[in-house]
Amino acid sequence: MGKIIVFTNLTLDGVMQAPAGPDEDRRGGFKHGGWGAPYGAMPEAGDALGDGGGSIIGRWTYESFYNAWANKPDNPFTKFFNETQNTSLRTRLKEPLVWKNSLSFKGISPSLSAK
Repeated sequence: MGKIIVFTNLTLDGVMQAPAGPDEDRRGGFKHGGWGAPYGAMPEAGDALGDGGGSIIGRWTYESFYNAWANKPDNPFTKFFNETQNTSLRTRLKEPLVWKNSLSFKGISPSLSAK
């Protein structure tokens, strides 16, 4: 069994949303997207992914990452997500999945984490 490593972008004041682009995530009226890009955080974060074995992400993140990274050359996020296994835990993601190397688990119950 392999390790699961949690990787997240988080500001010192607790923002876990929209580090790459200003229009990336406007849910809940969030207006400060793109906070990581001006400081060079995105390439650094992409490099930190290194030789990871893949990703486990939800539907919204899967779709957002695909739209942001799937076709941007010379970007460490693009390389990682295009060359590793992307696993989406989802209930509303349409198949077939658009990103190569992707698979999904449909109907994962939140109650499983409580056991």
